[in-house]
Amino acid sequence: MNEPNKPSPQEAALAAAFLKLWESAHGMLAGNVRVLMGPDSVAAWIEAVLSPAEQAVARRSDGHQLIQRYAEELLNSIQPELQAQVETITGRWVVSSNARPDVDTGHVLFFFVLGEQLTETSDSRTEG
Repeated sequence: MNEPNKPSPQEAALAAAFLKLWESAHGMLAGNVRVLMGPDSVAAWIEAVLSPAEQAVARRSDGHQLIQRYAEELLNSIQPELQAQVETITGRWVVSSNARPDVDTGHVLFFFVLGEQLTETSDSRTEG
C-alpha cells in the first residue's frame, strides 16, 4: 500500500511522461506535475507551464487569447502521444480525454476516462 500523498508507480510514470511531452513541445522546463488515478480515470495537471514573457503577455487583455490559443495548439500537437502514454502505462484503452491550458493559473489540465484492458492481440479498438 502506498504512503499517503506518495504517488503510485503508475502515477509517477504518467507524471514523468506528461512533463517530458509538454517540455519537449514547449521548449522550456515546467513546474511540478500532479497525477491522480481513480478506478476508471486519470486526472493530472502541470504547474508553471508558461515562461515569464508568456505570463506578461497573458496578463494583457489583447494577449490573453493569443497565449491561450498558443497553449491549446501545443496540447493538440501532443494529445495523441499523451493518450498513447496513458494507454501504455495503465494497460487500458482511453475512451475519452480532455486537455486544456489555464493561462490564468499557468497550469495545464488533463483528464482521461479509461475503458477496458488492452490485450496483446488487440489490433484495433472495438466499438459496441
